[in-house]
Amino acid sequence: MTARVGGIAAAIAVLCTAAAAEARKHVVRSGESIRDAIAQARAGDRIEVEPGVYHEGRPGDLNALRITGDGVELIGKTRAGRRVVLEYAGGQSFGIWVSPANSAGPGPEADPEKPPCGLDGSTIRGFALEGFTVRGFEQHGLHLACVERFRIEDNVSEGNHVYGLFPVLSRDGILSGNVVRGSDKDAGIYVGQSDRVVIAGNRAEDNLLGLEVENSRDCSVFGNELTGNTLGIIVDILPDKIRLTQERTVVAGNRVHDNNRENTAEPGDIIAVLPPGIGILLSGADTTRVTLNDVHGNQFAGIAVVSLCLAFVLQGEPGCPADLPVNPDPDGNRIVGNRVTGNATVPTGTPLDALLGDLVWDGSGTGNCWSRNRFASSVPPQLPACPKDRDDRD
Repeated sequence: MTARVGGIAAAIAVLCTAAAAEARKHVVRSGESIRDAIAQARAGDRIEVEPGVYHEGRPGDLNALRITGDGVELIGKTRAGRRVVLEYAGGQSFGIWVSPANSAGPGPEADPEKPPCGLDGSTIRGFALEGFTVRGFEQHGLHLACVERFRIEDNVSEGNHVYGLFPVLSRDGILSGNVVRGSDKDAGIYVGQSDRVVIAGNRAEDNLLGLEVENSRDCSVFGNELTGNTLGIIVDILPDKIRLTQERTVVAGNRVHDNNRENTAEPGDIIAVLPPGIGILLSGADTTRVTLNDVHGNQFAGIAVVSLCLAFVLQGEPGCPADLPVNPDPDGNRIVGNRVTGNATVPTGTPLDALLGDLVWDGSGTGNCWSRNRFASSVPPQLPACPKDRDDRD
């Protein structure tokens, strides 16, 4: 895991150093326009924004800010308690939209998870957002599509209703030191259909999902705190995407506690079937390593490993559709060395209570194993041990 983080950080540093020779700095002061600075920026330019509350564009604009060029750094100069705030101006769907030009605008943005750049391979190379508070947008606070080498650091996302921070179809990026709260329809931090993304040292609170990695590969989730969400961390696969695998995620050293918020998903959404109070959920994910996490105070389950087909059953279907284009079962996951205690304390009064426990497995998939965890209850009572390891019960 250390080598993976170091490699991504080094790649981003090389990009920034190469661009620095020709980069310019633009300074935006309170009362001035961030949009104007973006319009003047060239590849590698740095835009520094002084403290203040900024309402960019007009009410009803699709995006407050849009970036379609390589290597732009958007840096909020927050200091001494004075923040740089990008605030909803009325009727705006997205706070900051970053993508190749062919994937921005009313048509391409109609399906944020299937932009044209995900099909034709167009890419933005390099982007950074630092020191911003992005507040109150109808869909996403920050949306990145098809961005290679990005850095999202020390920002605050507040009350962006569907997603807070949302890189999709991107690779070789870091999200660190961010605080995300109040995304009531989906995830505070979402990484989807992406590769080699590090999600470290963030705090997510009062969201429907605290942190989600979906249909992605080789991502790392470590050192985050997830509290007060409906569900803390979910690593999952869904069929209606461009990329159709979820593999090799590391979930390590996170504090995942007291995620018992009411489920406020839209009726009919697949996540609306989840009971409040789940710490970490692997749904159809493959080859995930979940280790050294502290998971407590989640009222339904601590760490659960289940098939995507369970969600279809909970929606009233007999199981997964026969033509599902993904493997719905979790395979090759290792749950090792976690402290998982004080969960599973509030039954739902439904058949779901058969899955109430600190450690939970619905029996699906192959090659899943559990070892050296501290826990009080599990479903089933005996979980398959990882080779040469064993579990220690409280």
